[in-house]
Amino acid sequence: MSVATNTKPDHETTSTSSNRRRPDLAVLAEKYALVAMFVVLCIVFSTLASTAETFPTSANIKNVLGSESVIAIAALALILPLTCGQFDLSVGAIIGLSSIVSASAVATHGLPVIVAALLGILAGSIVGAFNGWLVAYRGVNTLIATLGTSTLLAGLISLYTDNQIISTGIPESLTNLGSGDLLGVPRPVYAVIVVSLVVYYLLRHTPYGRYLSSVGASQASARLVGLDVRRMISSSFVLSGALSGVAGVLLLARAGTANPQVGPGFTLAALSAAFLGATAIRPGTFNVPGTLLGVLFVAISVNGLVLAGAADWVESTFNGAALLIAVTVAAAISRRRSGQT
Repeated sequence: MSVATNTKPDHETTSTSSNRRRPDLAVLAEKYALVAMFVVLCIVFSTLASTAETFPTSANIKNVLGSESVIAIAALALILPLTCGQFDLSVGAIIGLSSIVSASAVATHGLPVIVAALLGILAGSIVGAFNGWLVAYRGVNTLIATLGTSTLLAGLISLYTDNQIISTGIPESLTNLGSGDLLGVPRPVYAVIVVSLVVYYLLRHTPYGRYLSSVGASQASARLVGLDVRRMISSSFVLSGALSGVAGVLLLARAGTANPQVGPGFTLAALSAAFLGATAIRPGTFNVPGTLLGVLFVAISVNGLVLAGAADWVESTFNGAALLIAVTVAAAISRRRSGQT
């Protein structure tokens, strides 16, 4: 009777085990590199002489969380069409439109706050449906379509408002939703939590989320398995528009005014957060935890630099650099996973 033995030398066994561990370490590094960088930034700004007294305070933390709530919801809106392989460059303009619509409804026409808020969200949904129709059913390039929509909205908002800020007639019942704390947490953060949970559940735990991912991976393959690709793309834009509308209402509640010039500025920040998020937690995919981490990473970086005495141009420069780096890293991850060099 023969007995099977392990004839592989010990050093080869050790080498094999080491090789098995290396991919695991690489995956962990890939997932949590942004988390580590975020923690390091917090430590640096908390100990740096010029920011140690102001950065780690509860007042500053609450200010960052509250002020970034609009960008967070805009970024969450963006990842829906991005998951489907589409860009939406109109989210900022939709935020501005929703803010103007809600402010006008409540201040000029005297409608109840809830009706005004719903009208703002409805306006965003309608614009999203228009984007979806252009891209999915008319075959217009997603960048051209949404950039054109953004420019069109900017013109219409300017025409309607005559470039004047709507600052009177905004009731306290609305502005209270965007200011102050509830249980020690800024009220806008609760809106971000609700939207995050909805988007997370939609993308991770519903067939719809899997369909979006399938379309984003390959439209041809998605058609072969029977998916209505055009409907998936169109619906992602509608949802993106609706969530951008929510962000617009929240912006109005926080500022207490509706500024026709403000909205478009949110697009770059939201894109930066979304693509940074695609390099973390679930690298290579647009995901909710990563997106929120991306928002906080950019916000903390800019906040710390400003407290350290950096000039006003730092925010836009940092957002642009973050977007370029995130897109480059996301592309590298995609190539590596597909076996390309």
